[in-house]
Amino acid sequence: MSLKFDCSRVRKTNLIVIFCTLLLVCFKFCLSYEERKGSCGNVVVQRGRNKPGFHRDLTTYVEWTVSGSSHSDLQDCQLLLVEYFPSGVYVDPDQIKNEEEFGGPEVLITEAINTEVMAHHSSPHKVFLFPKAVVNSRLGSIYVNISIPIHLRYHKAAKKEKFVPVSLSPPTILGKCNHGMDNFATWCAGEMIKAPCSARKSSRYCNWITLTQVNEENLLVFQVPVGQTEHTLLITILTVFSAIAGSSLLVWNSSLSSC
Repeated sequence: MSLKFDCSRVRKTNLIVIFCTLLLVCFKFCLSYEERKGSCGNVVVQRGRNKPGFHRDLTTYVEWTVSGSSHSDLQDCQLLLVEYFPSGVYVDPDQIKNEEEFGGPEVLITEAINTEVMAHHSSPHKVFLFPKAVVNSRLGSIYVNISIPIHLRYHKAAKKEKFVPVSLSPPTILGKCNHGMDNFATWCAGEMIKAPCSARKSSRYCNWITLTQVNEENLLVFQVPVGQTEHTLLITILTVFSAIAGSSLLVWNSSLSSC
């Protein structure tokens, strides 16, 4: 009886172990499937800046790798970069449009941008960039490498501060493939949003997949020099003195010429 009892317990234990093993395998498989399903491919974003001072060049490299895609499939895909500029940074609409003639990305600006006002009087704005993508068949990816001119705004004077930081977040990266877009969105479980189809002002809106969101951790930070309020009295005295001296010199010269 004792032997039968022990064998019965062993069989029950083995069944429990097998059941738990199968449960873990199913859980791992389902988790792996959801991870694959939730991935719309690997996206790499690299940011940089060139030139010193208030007038800079903002460089952006984006590579989108889609597993199992052929060359013809990738040729049908497109990237859209949505840049969010804070009040301390702006793009000149006329200048950035001229850049298109020299290989720059096509640009759509849907908001009015005042290029003259200071930072505390301006508002953030959004810019849509439609770069021409290059297909890398060997890696199964498309990539873009663009540069656009940006400008830092003047800031009002501060107390005991020589510089103020202006942070620029990475762009939101959107992607679409003209054929099978709905199926692709379902497979990768990406968030589908509406965005302009092209840089034309009258462009209709298309379905795009959100490949990356704005990441506040990878910021580009610019240090903008500002005036100091402690120097207000000195600057006022020098300004008044310069105005009086200049006016006196003009009067003196006019009196000499009339003699």
